[in-house]
Order: sequence, then structure tokens, then C-alpha cells
Amino acid sequence: APMSKSPIPRPTGLAMLIAGSAVDSTSGLFSRLITADGFTTASGRGFFAFLLLTLVLIWRDRNRTLRSLLGIGLGGIAFVLLNASGMVMNMLSLKFTAVANFFMIFATAPFVAALAGRIVLGEKLDLATLLAALAGFAGIAIMMVSGASSGGLIGDLLALACVLTYAAIVMVVRRNPHLDMLPVLALTVLTSGLIALPFASFGGLPGHDWAILVLFGFFQLAVGNLLIFAAVSRIPAAQSGLL
Repeated sequence: APMSKSPIPRPTGLAMLIAGSAVDSTSGLFSRLITADGFTTASGRGFFAFLLLTLVLIWRDRNRTLRSLLGIGLGGIAFVLLNASGMVMNMLSLKFTAVANFFMIFATAPFVAALAGRIVLGEKLDLATLLAALAGFAGIAIMMVSGASSGGLIGDLLALACVLTYAAIVMVVRRNPHLDMLPVLALTVLTSGLIALPFASFGGLPGHDWAILVLFGFFQLAVGNLLIFAAVSRIPAAQSGLL
């Protein structure tokens, strides 16, 4: 379904979003397993994710692949710029602050997304969803507080920027529900790799780091984002942020 251009039924979208969130949540684990710095990690995983998504796109579209990449439109361009920047900031945040800090800050995403959905799209503020988001935030805070650290201000600010960027991305997808996410995400991960490339240093990376970069790009970045953003267009902003 994520590779198809056809609309996704809402129940399928919910299942995809939950699965994608589970895959995406491995970013903290991967960032701690790799010894490379944040820019090198962000660049390497972006290029490996691009490789996988491009192969899938070629398999799907054959000789129309280039047309798909060039035909993403203004909504697709906005998505690429926002999400690519968010991917790099996500990686740097996890390098500059505790994983617990990042996830506690990112747990505010459903509230920010709900507010943005109300202002930009006129979506109703669903009390049940907001209460569930509050309970989820409290649960995450309880689990993560022992791992939270003082300092790491740059990392914490980058985590906050990721929240704001995520809300903006959701607005773009909700405004453009017919975006073909496969070429859009292929260009997004490529752009994230290019943004970080001038500050990256691949010389002397051990084989262990290269293996982690491949898994990081293929699994967490490519598969996770494809599942999440193929589903977001079918689900209200507050609920997508919560899940």
C-alpha cells in the first residue's frame, strides 16, 4: 500500500502509522550503536535510504521513474525541504542530548499538530484525542525522566525544532492528500544526505559503522517514513501526532 498511488483506507492507514512509528522509534538505538558524528550519520543514512527507495521506485514505475521524481509539485517540494531538514535535526539532537530528552520533547507533537490542524485546516479539537495525548505524554515522562539530563541545550532546542517541523509536514500532507509519497520520500532522504554531506567525514569509518548506516537508512529512515507519511493524509493531525 505505501508504494501505491491509490488512496489508503483509514483503518489500513492507522495500522501503517502505528507500524511506521514503531520502526521510526529505533532512531535512538541506532544513534547509540554508531560511533560516527551526527552529520556523518545523517548523511550516510540518507544516501542508503535513497538507494532503497529509488530501487523500489524503479521497480514500480520502470521507464517513468524520472517523470515521477520530477512531477512531485509544490506540495512535494515543501515536504522535501521540511522533512529533509527535520531528519538532519533529529539526528543531531540525538547526538547532542539524551535520547530521553528527545522523546520527552517530541511527546508534545500531538498537541502542536492539533493546534496547527485547528488553525491551518480548521480541524476540530478532539477532546478524547487530546486527553489520550496528555496521558501518553505523562507516561513517556515517567518512563524517560530517569534518563533525562540537564544541559544539552542545543540538542533540546533541535528536538523542539523537530516537533515544529513535524507539525508543518503533517499540514503539507493533509493539504495535499494525493501526494505520491514514494518519489517524494526518495528525494527527501537524498536531500537530507546532501544537507549534511559538507559537514560529514566518512574517512576511516569502521566496518561496524557502515553496517549500522545501511540498516539505519534502509530500515528506520526509508521503511519508517514510507509507512508513516503514506498514512498521515488519511488521519486527523492530532491523532497522527499521538500515534
